[in-house]
Amino acid sequence: MKKIIIFFTFLFFTFGYCQIVVGKVTDSHKNPVVGARIGIEDTETGVVSGENGNFQIDFSNTDKNTKLKIYVSGFLLFTTKISAFINSNHEIMLTEKVIEVEPIAINPKKYTSKNFGTKTKSKGAYCGYDSNNKTRLFREYAIQIKNKKHLKIKTININIAHFEVDGPAVLIFDVQGSKNGFPDDSKSLTNEALKLTVNKKDIINNKVSLDVADKSIWTDEDFFVLVRVEENLKGKLYFSGNVFAFSKDTYFRNYYGEWKKFSTGEPSINVDVQIER
Repeated sequence: MKKIIIFFTFLFFTFGYCQIVVGKVTDSHKNPVVGARIGIEDTETGVVSGENGNFQIDFSNTDKNTKLKIYVSGFLLFTTKISAFINSNHEIMLTEKVIEVEPIAINPKKYTSKNFGTKTKSKGAYCGYDSNNKTRLFREYAIQIKNKKHLKIKTININIAHFEVDGPAVLIFDVQGSKNGFPDDSKSLTNEALKLTVNKKDIINNKVSLDVADKSIWTDEDFFVLVRVEENLKGKLYFSGNVFAFSKDTYFRNYYGEWKKFSTGEPSINVDVQIER
């Protein structure tokens, strides 16, 4: 099983209560790892590794018994106490996640095509991102799909109400199982990052889609579909939604903060699946 080494080179600057940590994320070949999310669990404090794998995080006034959390799609979730992390040799190994799925030939007599989620294409903005509101750039949204049959996800669709972005926007998706009724990073059903680069011309009838038919995303349980944007977004991007639908729920969190549920609607995210009859 391929392993990735995240090697952190620390420089500590302590001025009073200030404790800023500068580090670098690399793989076992010393190549930088871009887009790794490094944060403090159950808080909205975190950073993303840059083009050279570099990052800077502030542990000031942080309880060192809390956990540092590192999540990269395609790898097992890593957590450790901040105190242990600071006092270690600063080398953390993430193991590549391998979801072993038996090849299954979809028999048309046993499987049928369905769509789950919300497909509303209203021009009214339900939720989304504005680069002038920096805290919102770390927000992640999710919808829950109730399911008890064996199914394969083929396409993830999202309806966009407003797109005023300088250059392309990158949407990052994940499919996760649940824990206590909320998404669980440790139960991701994907072996790799699911990214979709969106330019204005790509939005057709207010919709963009990501084909994941070759990703072997199978499940026979309830699951969540998550979406966020790369934090270098410049401009405004808003999703459509099913507003005032009291039977629907919007799940959201800021960075690694606690997942919350808003029970008066749902962002317009839906999936095309092949499901057992």
